[in-house]
Amino acid sequence: MNEKKPDHDPNKLTEEELQDLLEELKKKKKTTRQMSVVLGFMLHKNYVIHMILSLAINLLIFAVVLGLAIGIDAPLVEMTLPGFIFAVILLTLIENFVKILMFKYLTHVMLFSMGLLSVMVQIMVLYLVDLLLVEGFHFIGIERLIAFAFVFSILRLIISIYLRRFLYHEKVVIMGGRK
Repeated sequence: MNEKKPDHDPNKLTEEELQDLLEELKKKKKTTRQMSVVLGFMLHKNYVIHMILSLAINLLIFAVVLGLAIGIDAPLVEMTLPGFIFAVILLTLIENFVKILMFKYLTHVMLFSMGLLSVMVQIMVLYLVDLLLVEGFHFIGIERLIAFAFVFSILRLIISIYLRRFLYHEKVVIMGGRK
């Protein structure tokens, strides 16, 4: 008849259980951030550094693609210098915001599309930037916007891979060659 009642309520967690749960959550958050770096979305584990690197790469590749187009006498954009800078900044901010949402909610779709979804998003973001910047930046035609998006995406992918490998000290393998 003399039954002992437990000292603590089974619905309440002890301090040790709370610590274990907190450690699990920290590990899960850390793996999510590392996963985004591994999958190629993030350039760096620190988001501020990622944004700075992303802006620098976008600025460089944007200028290279537009310069190559001008070099073959097929300009893609009518622009001014302030329009160019605003376009790159807007592209970086909008694209990172959209890709964060896509990475969070559509990770499997992004992986299965093998980058095609990213290029489609790139085309839509560039079109949005073209609409937002009334003066100083305008694509000459939709076909040139699409061509720009594909070339820009390919060059940025190459630069991003090399940068990520440089930052994380991985050996770069070119076309299946030796490490």
